[in-house]
Amino acid sequence: MSRYSQLTKSVTEGVAVFLFALILVLQASNILFRYTGIYPPLTWVEEFSRFSFIWILFLLWHIADRQGEHFVVDVVREKLSPRGRKRLDVMAHGLALAFAAAVLWASAQFIPTTMLYSTNSFEWLPMGVVYLVIPLGFVMVAVERLRLLLQTLLS
Repeated sequence: MSRYSQLTKSVTEGVAVFLFALILVLQASNILFRYTGIYPPLTWVEEFSRFSFIWILFLLWHIADRQGEHFVVDVVREKLSPRGRKRLDVMAHGLALAFAAAVLWASAQFIPTTMLYSTNSFEWLPMGVVYLVIPLGFVMVAVERLRLLLQTLLS
């Protein structure tokens, strides 16, 4: 599992850093173009930035799960006994797995139809390609939550 964890972390962080750097360069260029008149602003940059942020979010979600970095309210958890905390953790991981399964099922229903139309700025790019990150991200979230569930049960 550690090889999987290292690989997914390296690849997803690499893609996220690349996309974020590209967003910064493109947005800075567009600002320069807009206020200097050197070149007309690129109309597709806004849509590309929006899609890139969606990809960054879904690609990095599983890493936040892995490292326990999601925002949590742990008032109830702190008041529970160790056995109660374990039960709460099992329930939380189970609910997260159920949510991931529901999203994966919905994605399988939704994405094929979005392959039929293109994005506004990129006529060659089907919207479904943009949405493919949702099942990809949720598969990684499901794997992480399953790993966390097994770790909790075995501890």
